[in-house]
Amino acid sequence: MKVRFNRWYNAVLAALMSMLGYGCSSSEDSADALMYGVPVAGYQIKGQVTDEAGTPVQGIKTSVKIIMSSPSADGKKEVYARDSVLTDASGKYDISFATTPGNPETKLIVEDIDGVANGGEFLSDTLDIDYEKAVHMDDSYRYELNMNVKLKKR
Repeated sequence: MKVRFNRWYNAVLAALMSMLGYGCSSSEDSADALMYGVPVAGYQIKGQVTDEAGTPVQGIKTSVKIIMSSPSADGKKEVYARDSVLTDASGKYDISFATTPGNPETKLIVEDIDGVANGGEFLSDTLDIDYEKAVHMDDSYRYELNMNVKLKKR
């Protein structure tokens, strides 16, 4: 009788918890995988940074800025910056992050942080991330997007 009650109790409790949006994940990104029932997709943005002549530029800082569309209590939109990466010797970068699918206000920020050490002083650039061009990678919510950037010298 006690075993039967425990099974019934666990089934009812699991159903209630799932309706409230609670869940679990075995992935490394469990904090981003499920939060109160909001779907989250993983994106990998990669590409190459070159100068106007097409020469790869090393040491350029690339980062992703996510602007949440729902304003906070004080009326300002919330901004989340993900980790940044530097371009390698061939000008390539690779950034991975998770966000709600198709968040329209996501930017790729490209900045020259070392001045003339990488072949000249380059102007910073901000690009809109177009999720429509993202390629679906597998059966889960993982997408890949290639974004090549040409920087202008100062």
